[in-house]
Amino acid sequence: MNQNTISGDVIGVTLRQLGATSIREIHSMMHIASFTLEDGVEVVYVFNITKGNQYYLQRMRPYPLPWGVFADTAQITRFIKEDIAKFRNAAHSSNFNRFITMAENVNMLVGQLEELFLNSNVDSNEFHDFDQQLDHLLALATQLRSHADPL
Repeated sequence: MNQNTISGDVIGVTLRQLGATSIREIHSMMHIASFTLEDGVEVVYVFNITKGNQYYLQRMRPYPLPWGVFADTAQITRFIKEDIAKFRNAAHSSNFNRFITMAENVNMLVGQLEELFLNSNVDSNEFHDFDQQLDHLLALATQLRSHADPL
């Protein structure tokens, strides 16, 4: 049995104890862990075990977001445990579905921006205007955060 299989098994047991509804393993290198929360919200993580026995984690649902590299099984399971707890709490918000839609729209924007950048020669002035609008949205998000009460 190789180290990746052992590490994957350790994480799998821990995630099942946290309430994972399914865990799929693909060639002992990639793992997909799904959680269905009380309100029917599905949270899905994908992590790869690298050759250096580190873990690259992404959340795929309710919206995709890469989280980066974790050094060991304890770090990745601790992160997922805390993330699931945050989603359980946030799912009770009256703005939860709206937030999910907004996060999906931001991800679509990233895809459209890449498509535009890689395939089009955008007018410099129009690109500058777009950049200013994006800066405005980022500043607004920072402002919302500073005025928001913690959960």
